[in-house]
Amino acid sequence: MTVATNEAELAALYRPRIRELAARVRSDRRLKDPDVTVSRRSQVCGSMITLDMMRERDRITALGWRSRACTLGMASLGLVTEVAVGLGRAEVAAAGAALWDLLQGQEQVFAAPWDELSIFSAARGFPTRFGSIMLPFEAIEEGFTQLG
Repeated sequence: MTVATNEAELAALYRPRIRELAARVRSDRRLKDPDVTVSRRSQVCGSMITLDMMRERDRITALGWRSRACTLGMASLGLVTEVAVGLGRAEVAAAGAALWDLLQGQEQVFAAPWDELSIFSAARGFPTRFGSIMLPFEAIEEGFTQLG
């Protein structure tokens, strides 16, 4: 894996859709009485999210958040909050695993509703941002674990 360093790679990384997804979660939107609240922090860059989750059986019924993350972490959170409601633990975990593989350099084809995860292929050269990008997936998995 190569580490990106030039301005063209940075420009490709922070394309308009990444900024749009990040803007979606710029303002905190917490849930009143969540079933579980999980906070996750990237050890590398310090990005942090707090995710409130409600579920029914194995399906996410609502997500709330507080984000203090970089643009990439917020973009990932923005996409997850848009797509994950209504899905089950296994579906979200599979998408997170595929995203991790994409960041590691493996080619991935994401099916709907996760097809926009491919936008993070531009982050491959920025390994210090991988942790931030993965935060919402880790938080959901931890939430399901805590709920049993």
